Amino acid sequence: MKAELPWGLMIVIYLFTAGLSAGAMMTSNLALLKNREKYERIIRWGAYVAPFPISFGTGMLLLDLGSPFNFYQLFLTLQVRSAMSYGSWAILLFAGFSFVNLYLWLPDRYWFIKWPVQVEKWQRNLAKFMPVLSLVVASYTGVLLEEASRPLWHTMLLPVLFLVSALSTGVASVILAAALSRNYRIQHQELHVLTVADMILILVELMIFLGIILLEQGASDSQRIAAGSLIIGPYAWMFWLMIVVGGLLIPLSLEFLELKGRIQLRWALPATFGSSFLVLLGGFFVRYVLTYAGQWSGWLN
Repeated sequence: MKAELPWGLMIVIYLFTAGLSAGAMMTSNLALLKNREKYERIIRWGAYVAPFPISFGTGMLLLDLGSPFNFYQLFLTLQVRSAMSYGSWAILLFAGFSFVNLYLWLPDRYWFIKWPVQVEKWQRNLAKFMPVLSLVVASYTGVLLEEASRPLWHTMLLPVLFLVSALSTGVASVILAAALSRNYRIQHQELHVLTVADMILILVELMIFLGIILLEQGASDSQRIAAGSLIIGPYAWMFWLMIVVGGLLIPLSLEFLELKGRIQLRWALPATFGSSFLVLLGGFFVRYVLTYAGQWSGWLN
């Protein structure tokens, strides 16, 4: 019997965009802490991308609540044992600081304060603070699902999957934005670093999916049935085609060929666009399939 689906497309969009923003911010912050001069374009584009997906996704979330003007009630208290409570605060802080970070990375003609040394200090301080907030935003949605009594979501690997997927989509969004830019187009060495990072994240994501399926198969009957909805059930075609093949294996293959120099120069840019777009598409379907299949599978016995 099909379960009710109270968490629909707007929730999926929110889960995806929050993770994408957190991943882009993390990419920017780590690049700054590693080498500001060497990775300036990565830093800048991560800062430019980060505020907007989560703002759009939060708007979708508020519309889904049915009473969007009552959202302020989430911030009247902080319940440390509630994933919804600390997640809401984390999103609020992340969105606010990400716009501050964006402003600090705009060209200096837009600065109200003409003190470059002071601005650089603020940029670095934010880069030390924001990764922690990004980790919370990227993983808490997985914690939120894990706490629900749904068999497919009842695994400790789910927050880890959401975190790794968020980092991968964040890296892909920076690659895509920087490759499209004329003024701050990504350079070969920067692209090489991001490509290697994304390949590692994709491999980790594949292993996490394998771990989730194996753990579910060795658990209760309801969890085995839930895992079956991914492998051979109603959501199997999305899982295999849109996530495993389209969102993980094809981008991994394209990125491997790019690193090995097996792609002709005239096809290099389309290959970069294609692999990055597929990673983003796959990241969306990770949230879509897990959200819908988790609810389809009913409640945990």
